[in-house]
Amino acid sequence: MPRSPTPRANFGSVHYSGPERRVADRRQAPIIEVRPTYAYVDAGAMVHNLRTVQAAVGPRCRVLAVVKADGYGHGAIEAARTFVDAGAWGCAVSLVEEGVELRQAELRAPVLVLGGVHPGSEDVIVHRSLTPVVWAREHLQLLSAAVRRSGAPPLPIHLKIDTGMSRLGALPGQLPEFLDWLEGEDGQYLRLEGVMTHFACADEPDDVTSPRQLESFRDSLAVLASRGFHPPIRHVCNSAGLVRLPHAHFDMVRPGVAIYGAASSREVELPGLKMAMSVHSRILGIRELPAGARVSYGHRMELNRPSRLGIVPVGYADGYPRRMSGQAQALVRGHRCRVVGNITMDVSMIDVTDLPDAREGERVTLLGPQGRDRIDAYELARWADVIPYEILCGISKRVPRRG
Repeated sequence: MPRSPTPRANFGSVHYSGPERRVADRRQAPIIEVRPTYAYVDAGAMVHNLRTVQAAVGPRCRVLAVVKADGYGHGAIEAARTFVDAGAWGCAVSLVEEGVELRQAELRAPVLVLGGVHPGSEDVIVHRSLTPVVWAREHLQLLSAAVRRSGAPPLPIHLKIDTGMSRLGALPGQLPEFLDWLEGEDGQYLRLEGVMTHFACADEPDDVTSPRQLESFRDSLAVLASRGFHPPIRHVCNSAGLVRLPHAHFDMVRPGVAIYGAASSREVELPGLKMAMSVHSRILGIRELPAGARVSYGHRMELNRPSRLGIVPVGYADGYPRRMSGQAQALVRGHRCRVVGNITMDVSMIDVTDLPDAREGERVTLLGPQGRDRIDAYELARWADVIPYEILCGISKRVPRRG
């Protein structure tokens, strides 16, 4: 029979040396920083964004801060600490490895692993007190065996139901078999703390899918209740969902890009957010070139006037996409300057002809505010023909984060 909920493990007692394989940390910033290109991460903006979400969902709804993909490029450890200190219930990651990183940084809040249970990860999950998202009988078998071996208390798990995303999750028709297993002898080692699904089209302007998904989710909750299962945490909404579907907030929401100050499009952005990341560099030198000169790889750009071009040490290896070539702009002295020619791996060229006093060492803003203007993630995404998520997550590790 279903068991009454047991208290969450005391994270203060977790022992931080476990069975996971040790690897060198390749994600550390360079020992020295010489190049003037860097990303500034505004922790105050992230706190503001989290509290904006909290105000939107109300005091009875938990907020699970999604910090996967290195905190959407903002730095997972610092982002997680910032959000938890500001009142997030816990953090979500995609990979067990990402969860271990947070535990090694002594984050003691709940850490939900969205990506399932890969064979070989079960002992790490238990040892690090991670909370796995599950949807297959194999997940349950691996986890219960790991808990039994460890002698740990029952492990909290969150069941994911596939209501229409057609990606991860148990289909509604598979729920009886899943619940049968939990009611069996090995089910005593696990605790069904949460149940969830994921919207496929919440950010689409003509979304007719989310209401059908919600209906399927509610039907699944009824099946659980008929079997005596009442998970205390039900969660559905991502960043777009919490804006467009306030009746689907349930017990918790899972904002990702919103808590960093953006959305998949302006139409689904939560009002009042502040962009948390900006990217800056400096002009390394000025090239004075005649009309007719061709610039950068492929010579696809021909200057139509005598020009002064600034050399900026940032390129696609830094997450400044090459496909923005011919469209991108940067800010110098608060003025917009065209990026000229193909963006290369390490260097871009900007046209400062209309700023005759611009000199070597001038500050260049590639993302964020400068003076009275700003370049936001939506613009970069439009120039690159991607979504803002890709811009933020794509800022590479060789760009130092400052805050």
